[in-house]
Parts: sequence; structure tokens; C-alpha cells
Amino acid sequence: MIKNHLKTAWRTLMRNRIYSLSNLVGLTIALLVFMLISSLVVDELSYDRQWSNSKALYRMRIVPKETQKEFTNNNSGAPEGISATLKAHFPEVLGYTSINSFSPKLTINKRSGQFTEINTLEVDSGFFHLFDTKIIAGNPKQVISGAKNITLTASGVQKYFGGKDVLGSTFYNKPQEGEPEAYYVNAIIEDMPHNSSFQAEAFVLMPKVNEFNPEKSGSLQTQILLLKSTTDVQSFSDKINKWYNTQKLGDWMKEHNLFIEPITDIHLRSITGWENPMQDIYLLAGIGILILVLVSINYINLSFAHALKRTQQIGIRKVLGASRKNVILQMGLESNILFAGSFLIAFLSYVLISPAFEHYLEHPLTMSYQHSLFMFVGLLSMWIILGWLCSLPTALSLSKTRPSLELRKQLSFFKLPLNMAFTKVLVIVQFAIAIVVAICMVSMRAQLHYLYNKDLGYAPKNLLTINYTSWDGKDQAFKQELLKHSYISSVSLTSWTPFSGSVDFKTVKDPINPNEELPVVFVYADYDYIKTMGIKLLNGRPLSADYALDRPFTDSIQAGQQVFTNMLVSEQTAQRLSLKLNKSNEPLNNTPVGIFKEFNGASLKFPIGPFAIKAQNEWEGSCMLIRVEEGKKKEALALVNSTWNNFFPNRIAQINWQEDQVLHQYNKEKKQYQQLALFTGASMLIAILGIVAIAIYTLERRVKEIGIRKVLGASVNTITYMISKSFILLLLIAILIAFPIAWWFIHKWLENFYYHIDVPIALFVFTGLFMGLTTLTIIAIRIFQTARINPVDSLRDE
Repeated sequence: MIKNHLKTAWRTLMRNRIYSLSNLVGLTIALLVFMLISSLVVDELSYDRQWSNSKALYRMRIVPKETQKEFTNNNSGAPEGISATLKAHFPEVLGYTSINSFSPKLTINKRSGQFTEINTLEVDSGFFHLFDTKIIAGNPKQVISGAKNITLTASGVQKYFGGKDVLGSTFYNKPQEGEPEAYYVNAIIEDMPHNSSFQAEAFVLMPKVNEFNPEKSGSLQTQILLLKSTTDVQSFSDKINKWYNTQKLGDWMKEHNLFIEPITDIHLRSITGWENPMQDIYLLAGIGILILVLVSINYINLSFAHALKRTQQIGIRKVLGASRKNVILQMGLESNILFAGSFLIAFLSYVLISPAFEHYLEHPLTMSYQHSLFMFVGLLSMWIILGWLCSLPTALSLSKTRPSLELRKQLSFFKLPLNMAFTKVLVIVQFAIAIVVAICMVSMRAQLHYLYNKDLGYAPKNLLTINYTSWDGKDQAFKQELLKHSYISSVSLTSWTPFSGSVDFKTVKDPINPNEELPVVFVYADYDYIKTMGIKLLNGRPLSADYALDRPFTDSIQAGQQVFTNMLVSEQTAQRLSLKLNKSNEPLNNTPVGIFKEFNGASLKFPIGPFAIKAQNEWEGSCMLIRVEEGKKKEALALVNSTWNNFFPNRIAQINWQEDQVLHQYNKEKKQYQQLALFTGASMLIAILGIVAIAIYTLERRVKEIGIRKVLGASVNTITYMISKSFILLLLIAILIAFPIAWWFIHKWLENFYYHIDVPIALFVFTGLFMGLTTLTIIAIRIFQTARINPVDSLRDE
């Protein structure tokens, strides 16, 4: 019986090749896109779950006791040494490790002086007890005196040393400050899994871990605790905070509590900044589900359109004794042959695409369908079940009909248990989903264009930066050496650039909200800062060495009198604090002499706060900004590198183009857009196949009507307009449903940016018109082809 059903199903599909091919294409595209999305979601959710102790490992960090309005704590560490102190006081702590990240520049070839920057984690010996690292050679816990002990990964050895045996070798770094240090290779280990939150090509053992000093804030370190498996985390957290608050804490530390979180939460669920990464996973998962819904609706519509062409066949089977169960089984097998074929094609395509997909992601997938039997079987099972479910609406409807209607070709959707209204609802849902996804894609593209083209208030193009470094008293000589060249228009030394350095804060009462304090950011720079950054001065004058009070004072008291030194302030700062030019402000202990245009020194996700600039002309360490003439970037970069090597032959600078750094900070949003564009294309194609399906059905049902109207004198254009009206109505209903949903999604996504476009209503209209014109074009072509059929042929009844 099953063999007979399979033969019949195969012959039916081969006889109706357009139907079969349309379904096969739609199902394959949808499944392939779903496989890519699900692989990415699984990969993101797998972080730090591979460790044997993953369920007992927790990261400790400090969080403010009182969260500031519209700001989320971004501290990812805890005071150094506190882990060891907790282990000594609390039996729940079985182990711990402290982690710092840095990138030493090691001279890997003594003769040529060739050096390289290695991504490194500085860890204590506890790291290799808490995390499962596989040792290839040596002992990572071994400490050799007289040098820093470095453990290299296998890929690091291959990448930097050509796979040579470097165990026991000593290399020297090129520091940003100080003298070179020796690094002794004590072990080689296998690479860290890519889905680890602690990625590195090398590990350096800390010579010692500083003790916890509650009276001084010290530096913050990433610290991991290994707790007993029976530990109640909430109770333990309360206990350590009770102990912590009894210590003699410094002012800053008093404002914070200790917070522990599972290590598996670090990647996605640990909000230590302005974003919640888990939202991206929900977005991807939602798109994957929408793709499956779309293709399911499309398949059901095509099945209904195809079913009416085979009513006589089904009627004959019923007369010959086929039961309702036989009809359902027959159509279910036909469905599963199509689903099985699409699965095979999609799987082979996935295998071929995976390397390119991993290259796009910039890391290998943790689990993929060709390497994970669990994922493969799970997907296959889900797809087979979906195939049966999608066949049920049509099969249940046809299995209930009377053979007399089927044999006389009098069966239509209006006489089916699931009639035309059901199909119309499916088409509306399909249209609405495609419109929502298309609007989201177009809106995201508009926001990206805004991010890349917004006037930041300064000129990042042709601006070269040297990250914060120690100058050893050579800062002015270095600056003057660069200025000798005509293509260097200006150079500035500063404590801060948008991607490096540090600032000072002064807190004042907020005039708008007197109960709240307002932090004012102070940047220290030389007199060329405004010019080099390309910041526009709106009022007043720039800081200059010609004015005594523009120059820095070692303190603010002179001869018993308070000295108000001069500063530049941003336009918003002057307005919010009611500052007047050349009028001293006592809370800030400064006098504004110039007002400059606001500029975005950070991502456009963040608001611009009160900002001021003060002069400084002596530097132990600072950043450097270098303004380059248009078209001279290559020469300028070579000049800066050669000048640096002449001044500091044993050190290396971190040199970057400011424009590249500005663009790089939106890479995540760019990838989101690219992914959404791919998914939009897939959903649009599936939606178009659905339109074709319902058009085929409509015309199959009304072919005689069209013939009669032509005989009575109706033109092709009149017939096309008459039949198209129903599709336009469906599209309008879908638009009314889709627009509010799309507006809500875009509004929520734009909330991630402090500076963003308005929800683009014009793009909504454009997308609606595009969908309408596409639909009309497809339908009109099909209707035109049918309307041109000779009435003699269309009215003939066999």
C-alpha cells in the first residue's frame, strides 16, 4: 500500500512540474536560511558551556548601589586581590583566578628586529585549574625566575613562529614605555575554544597578585570564582556583600556592591554597557520562525491551488474504495517527498556555504548540521513533522468532499470545508510578514547611512592618532619633527582622543534638577587641539600661550587668592550651566573664554554630556593627533612610523586612522543589516511564490468566466482590472496590519541610539508601493496570459 502511494505521489509531482518546482524552490530557500540562522543562534548560546566546571564558575564584578538615570554600569571587573581574600573567609569558594588583558609586542626575530603584537591574557596560576586547557608541551604552571613566563597557543606558534619549536625560548618585548622585558616560553597549549569569553593567543603568568586593599580602589580585574556546587548563589552574594560593607572602604568603593554572575551569562546576558546582546538573539530567532511561517503559508496556498486540478483523480479514488485516511496519507506522502527533496538540497547547500558563512562571522561555528548528529536529526524531524502539518489543511478539506462533485468538476473552494476565506487570511499574513521585514531592512539601512554621514562636530577624515603613550620628555621634539613636512597641517598633544586616553570629571549641581549632580568632562590638550580636531569655535577665542591664565597652574591658589584659569566649553555646557564668556564660574573653578560647537567623541548611541577643554603643555604621557593633508595619507603614515622608530627604537606605537575607528564601532549594526537584507530577500521570494500560487488558483477557477466575458465583448484590460481588485484589497489589509507592527519594531530598535533618524514614514509608503506594484505586475502578467486564450478553447468541456 505504501509503495503504491509513493509511486502515485511521485507521478503526480512529476506531472505537475511547475507546482513541484515552485514549492521546492521556496522550501529550499526557507530551510537554508533557517539553518544559517539557527547555527548562529546555537553558536551564540554556547559560550563558556564547554568547561567541565561551567556550572560552578562565576564572574565577580562591582555594580553601583544606586544606578544612575539612563546609564548602565559598565564595570566588568572587581578590586584586585579580593578573590583570594574571599577564599580565605568563605568556604563556598573552592578556587579563583584573576585575568588582565594586554597585547605585548614581542621581537620574534633578533637579527631583523621583526616584532609582532600578540593578543595576550595575564593570568595567575589558578586559571589553568579552573579552565580545561590541553597541554601540548611544557607546563603552563611552571614559573622560571628572571623572566615573564608566557604560554603560547598552537595557532600562535604557527602564526608567529612558523610552527617552530619555541619551547624554552626567550623573547623581548617592545614596550610603550620603560625598558624591554624578557618573556620565557614555558608551555604550548591547544587553542582556546572560539566560544570562550577569554580569547588569547598567549597567556602570561602574573609574577604576583596584589592583596586586596579596601581603603584604596586600586585597579579592577576580571575575577572568576569556583564555588561549591551546592552553593545558593543569592545567599552567598548577600553574605559577601555584608562582609564587604564592613571593610574600611574608600569613598568610591563605598558606592558599589559586589555582584556575581554565572560565567555562561557573560557573553549575552551580562549587561555591562548600553546594550543588551540577548536582544539580537531574540531578533534572529524571530526572523527564523517568521521564515518558517512564511514558507508554510506559501506551501498551503500552493497546495490548495493545485488540489482543484486533481479533483477527478481524487473522486475516482474514492469511488474505487479509497478511505479518508488513504487520501490524507496520499497527500501527506506527496508533501514529504517535496520536503525531503528540499531538505537534501538545502543541506548540501549549507555544507557548501558554511566556510563562507564562517568567514563572514570571523570565527568557526561551534555546532553545525554536518558535524552535529543531534542538530541534524532534530532538524530532519522538525522538517518531516512540518511537511505533514502543511499537507493537512488541503488533505482534510478534500477528504470530506463528495465524489459526485469531484467527478463532475463542480468542486470549488466555496464547497471545501476550508474555503477561500482561509486562503485569503493566509495570503494577508504572508503579505504582512514580508512588508514588516522589508520596512525594517530599509529603515535599518537609513539609520546606518545616518551614522556614517552625520556631522560629528569634528573632522575624523585624514586624522591620524597615536594612542596614549609615555613620551620620556620628547613630546615637543616629536611634534616639531612632524610639522617640518608640508603634508602635516597640524599636530596636537592631548589627554584624550575619541578612542584613547582619559578625562577628568568635575561634579556640579544640575541647574535643571538641583537634587542631582552633573558630571562635567574636562579634557587637557595643547593649544592646537581645536584646530587639529577640526572643531568649530562659535564664540570667543581659542586658548593661547599669549594669555597667562590660559596656561596651566600647578594649583589654583596664588598669593592667597583663588585663581580662575581659562577654559573652552561646548555650546550645550554653556547653556545648561548658564555660563557667560569671560565670567568666572566658581563651581568649575574656571573662566570660559570660548564656546565651541558640540561634537560626538563617542558612538552615536550615547548622548553628549557637558564638555570642557583646558590647556596643558607639559606631558609625561599623552595621545597625539595629527592632521594630514588630503591625498597624503600613505606618506603621513610612513612618516609617523619612521619618526617614532627614530625616537623610540625599542618601542612601538598604536597608530590608527580616526575615520576607520569611527566606522568600526558600527560593525555590529552593519552585520545586522546585512543579515536582515538576506532574510528579507528570502521572505520576499517566498511571498512572491505565494502570490503566484493564489493567482494560479484564481485563474484556474475563473477560466470559463473569462472566456464568456470575452465572447460578450470584454477587453483584456477590463478583465485584468476586474480580477486584480481582489488582490489589491488583500494587499491593503496586509499593509494596515503591517505598518503599526513595523513602526513598533523600528521604534524599539532606534532606541538603541541616542542620535537617530525619525521613524521613516516615507519609507513605509515606498515599501507599500513597491510591494503593490510587484504584486500587480506578477498578477497582471498571469491574467493577461490567461485572458488572451481563445474562448473556443477555454469554454470547451471534455
